[in-house]
Amino acid sequence: MSRAAPELLADHRRNSYQVAPQFPRLTRTLLTLHEGAIPTAHVACKRATIQASVIALLRRQPLISFFVIAFAWTWAFVIVFLILLPLPDIIVRTTPGDLGPLIAAIVMSAVVAGRTGLKQLFKRMVQWRVGPAWYAFALIGMPLLYFASIAVVPGALGSFKAPDLTTVLLYPVFYIVLLAIGGPLTEEPGWRGFALPRLQQRWGPLVGTVVLGLMWAAWHLPNYFRPDWAAVNGGLSITGIATFAVAAVSMSTIITWAFNHTRGSILIAILIHASLNFSQGLTGELFPAAKNNEVAPVIALAVLAAVLAIGTRGRLGYPGLDPAVGVAPAYSMP
Repeated sequence: MSRAAPELLADHRRNSYQVAPQFPRLTRTLLTLHEGAIPTAHVACKRATIQASVIALLRRQPLISFFVIAFAWTWAFVIVFLILLPLPDIIVRTTPGDLGPLIAAIVMSAVVAGRTGLKQLFKRMVQWRVGPAWYAFALIGMPLLYFASIAVVPGALGSFKAPDLTTVLLYPVFYIVLLAIGGPLTEEPGWRGFALPRLQQRWGPLVGTVVLGLMWAAWHLPNYFRPDWAAVNGGLSITGIATFAVAAVSMSTIITWAFNHTRGSILIAILIHASLNFSQGLTGELFPAAKNNEVAPVIALAVLAAVLAIGTRGRLGYPGLDPAVGVAPAYSMP
């Protein structure tokens, strides 16, 4: 009478080649397959369970998850590669660290809304069909505001240093490079593309914007331990960090106002952010006496933010929920 395979395999474990002395290699192979199948299936099942649990957690807390991913990526890079083990001073040295908000936005958009969410996020990054006035505000208005604030700094105008023609012709190139690798392109899809719509829906446009501004400022904190970055952002001090926080909240207010009026155009947010960064560097070169002066520009930004907040009664152009249809703006939930 033939015996069941499990019994034969058990006999083989006890008595080497008694089961199939003529095929010892085949027997060992069968044993390996039989014993390895259960652990492999168990590991795969456990992995799938963990993955499902993580995705469920991310979906339950999309905002918290977004900020955790953005902060973790950027802080880890800054601390390791810009503070403890500084990378060589090349033009893209800090760019990988700036990817935190973009990575977080892509991950969370995919988790929350799948391909549809990703498609909407990327679409709003190139949403260029907005009124010409918004391009004028981003590309001309913001630099003018920054230059005007620097002009009132004592000694600034007297130290004016005219650039040569070649440098002036290269300004557009500098602007585009700064936009691409200096923060705006890698930050705004996260701050304004993913976080802002949810913060506005949860706490309203004004409070949501203030929360985002404070988180934006906190995201930069490890950089204060980099002398090069701290020198142009108020320095590692309570007043320096507080001034930067006021600037971040003010800029968030201005960008929220433009973002809401352009139906969630991330592109306009990127341009406003890039204009601010570009103006900061340019005024430092043109007006050496006011180089690294952050107080005057921050006051100008804060005044403009206050005017917008008061003038819109805290709405900042946010359409909110339409009582007639009971739905949120199309751009609000990627």
